[in-house]
Amino acid sequence: MISVRYMKSKKPIIITAFLSFLLLMLIVVYMINPQPVNAMMVEFSSMEKQGKHVYVEPDISEVTTTILLNDFEQSRERVPGFFEDLKDNPTLLFVQSPHALEKYAQKNRTGQTYYTYWGNYIVIGPDGFNADVIAHELMHSELRKRLKNKDKVPVWFDEGLATLVDYRYNSDKFISFDKINELSSRDDFYEPSHVKENYEIAHSEINRWFGIVGKSGLVELIDGLNNGKEFKTIYKSIESQS
Repeated sequence: MISVRYMKSKKPIIITAFLSFLLLMLIVVYMINPQPVNAMMVEFSSMEKQGKHVYVEPDISEVTTTILLNDFEQSRERVPGFFEDLKDNPTLLFVQSPHALEKYAQKNRTGQTYYTYWGNYIVIGPDGFNADVIAHELMHSELRKRLKNKDKVPVWFDEGLATLVDYRYNSDKFISFDKINELSSRDDFYEPSHVKENYEIAHSEINRWFGIVGKSGLVELIDGLNNGKEFKTIYKSIESQS
């Protein structure tokens, strides 16, 4: 039988080993993918804090900052139209200079969301300085907050849902469900020569589906996926029962 004194003597060693392992993992992740780590550490950077979870690059003018903060508030009002409430409160970073883009964005001048254990981080570049892009990324973040396994949904559903709060999309490119499932992987959906059309297709399908099932159907889908159900089956089932 292991004595209590022995266990106590080993506890500091175990804690030190665990913390060392976490530090090593953080270093490895940073070397491979530094932008998400930099976003997580934004509180210790030169970025200017505007509100509780919003950071703006100092090079951005006061006028533009005011517009961005107003766009952010407008975009936040769009997401509750698809859920009963908001569960996520992501950190937003607005960046503009080449240096800041290189530090925080992964070759994306528009918008992207990093999903981490400590919370979600949205980085908006100069091509995304508007309420549509901000709302788009907020919807991605909200879905991830509610969904235990992000791989449970195909890419076209994730992007299609985000376009419902992104008023740049308003198309009727309807195709069969089996055909749209060919856009389930990232490589297929983001294929450069078809990516614009793919967004429009995803928007049309999710707009059609949500128009039938509503908020309750979307929540039921997420709950079902979190309980282990398969996407294709529950997606169709919710629609047929609505």
